Amino acid sequence: MIKKINRFDVFLVFVIAMMFSLLAFANNRNNARYIENIEVKLLSIDNHFITQEMVEKIITANLPQNANISLSELDLKMLEEKLNTHPMIAHSEVFTSIDGTLYVEVSQKKAIARVMNSNGSYYLDDKANKMPLSNQFSAHVPIVHGSINKKNKEVFAHLLRTINNDKFLKTAITGIKINGDQSVIFTVRNYDYKIEFGHLKDIEKKFDNYKAFVHYAQNDTLIDHYKNVNLRFTKQVVCTK
Repeated sequence: MIKKINRFDVFLVFVIAMMFSLLAFANNRNNARYIENIEVKLLSIDNHFITQEMVEKIITANLPQNANISLSELDLKMLEEKLNTHPMIAHSEVFTSIDGTLYVEVSQKKAIARVMNSNGSYYLDDKANKMPLSNQFSAHVPIVHGSINKKNKEVFAHLLRTINNDKFLKTAITGIKINGDQSVIFTVRNYDYKIEFGHLKDIEKKFDNYKAFVHYAQNDTLIDHYKNVNLRFTKQVVCTK
């Protein structure tokens, strides 16, 4: 028995075939277009470590050395990987438009501390990874003296983020000393005392204790005579002259 051909099915197959043909034609036509312009957008709020010129230089150095560069010649993933290897870049996205514009969006890393020890000086980002110093900008961040134990890297990064994200702590804490046992001592702005923070545990609780201490001690003239503020004990703040 011969099955009748449904005209609607034939029409549907024809429409789908036409759609694929048009998509293939549009894709081939798009790939044949040339790069007419490179547009760089810096997504970070404070772009002190990278500039549009720096990003453009990386991009152009990794483009085919032709007078006319077609979209089909571009390796967008490779361009992103080249940008992401830059020590000042946190993330990048590279894409093209049908008008031949190559768009580059870049977020820079954020320095939240500066290490100074026998191995040299460098910044730390919010993951406690190294960032080189910059000739064009000096970040106002706490100075870290000592070496970070690899086992403590994550919790130390958490400590730095906590300080950086708190308006009071970011202004108050100027220096961080890492002892051999990985306990921490802070120096602060406006007062001569040192803060014995102890080991990197109960971080939020210790900082809450310190902020409460400053809140109540500001009206006490004795605060200017303290030499040491001990936060090792989470249930109390111990001060000595």
